[in-house]
Amino acid sequence: MSTPDLPTHCPNCQAAVFGPYCAQCGQETLIGKLRLRDFSHEYLQNFVTLEGRLWRSLWLLVSQPGQLTLEFLVGRRRRYVRPIPLYLSLSFLLFVMLALTPPASLFQFDDSSPLAETPTPTSTNRTIQSPPKTMSTAKEKSPSLEKLELETDLPQWLKPLGKRYSKAVEQLHDDPQGASQRLLPAVLAKLPYAAFMLVPLFAVNTRLLYLRRGRGYAEHFLFALHLHTFVFLTFLVGYVLTADTMAAVLFWSLLIYLTLALRRFFGGRWWVQGLRALLLMALHAFFLAIALVFTFVIALPSI
Repeated sequence: MSTPDLPTHCPNCQAAVFGPYCAQCGQETLIGKLRLRDFSHEYLQNFVTLEGRLWRSLWLLVSQPGQLTLEFLVGRRRRYVRPIPLYLSLSFLLFVMLALTPPASLFQFDDSSPLAETPTPTSTNRTIQSPPKTMSTAKEKSPSLEKLELETDLPQWLKPLGKRYSKAVEQLHDDPQGASQRLLPAVLAKLPYAAFMLVPLFAVNTRLLYLRRGRGYAEHFLFALHLHTFVFLTFLVGYVLTADTMAAVLFWSLLIYLTLALRRFFGGRWWVQGLRALLLMALHAFFLAIALVFTFVIALPSI
C-alpha cells in the first residue's frame, strides 16, 4: 500500500515535521478531506473507548473519592478527562435523560384535591355533578391585570413582564395540570444553568470551612466540580428507582462519598469530616432550594 507523502512543515505550528505527528504541538500532520464520521471517530477513540480517559476517570472518581482531584493537582492530567469536560458530559447525559423521560409525577394532582372536581354519585341511575367552573368565576378569584399594575406600581418598562407573570399565574389557577405540564420543559431547560451555579457556591462553603488548610479557591472549585460530577453519575445510575428510594440512595451515597473525599483531600479525623460533610450538605440543600425557586420564577412566563 502506498502512503501519502508527509508534509515538510506542520499545518498547525509550521514546525519541521518528520513523521505522522508534530514534535512541537502533537497534532497529526496528515490532514485529509474532512468527513462527518471523523467527529464521532475522534470522540469515541480518545474519550469513550475502554482504553480511553473517560472510563479511567470515572473509575477513579467512584472508587477513590477525592483522588481524581489530587491527581490533577500533582500534574497527572493527560491520562484523565479534564474537570470541565467531565462535568459537562455527565450533566449533558443527565438532563437529556430528564428531558426525554420527564418526572411527570412531580405535578400530579389527587382526586381529593379541590382542583379536581369529580361528580358525586348518589344512586345507580343518576349522579349529581357540581356546577362547572366558568372562566369568569376563575378570573374573579385570580388577580386581574389592572389591579396588579395598580398595586405594584411597576415601572413602564417592567409592565409587559408583569403582565406575562400575571397571565401565567392565571393559567396555573385555571388549569393547574396543563399549565404544570407546559412549565416542566421550561424548568428542565434552565435547570443545567442553575446546577452549574451551585458549583462555585459549594467551593465557597468548603473554602470557608477549611480556611486554615491553605488551599486556594481554584482547588476548592476543582473539588466541587468532581463532587457534582459524582452526583450526576449517581442520578444516572439510580434514575430507574422510585423518588423515595432515589432520595435515600442519593443522601447516603453523597454523605459517605463526601466524608471520604474530604478525608482524602483535606485530611483530619473521620468523625470530624463526617460532621463537616453533614454541614456542607445542609448548606448545599439550602442553596439548592433557592436555585429551584429561582429557576421556577424565571421559567414561569414560558407557560
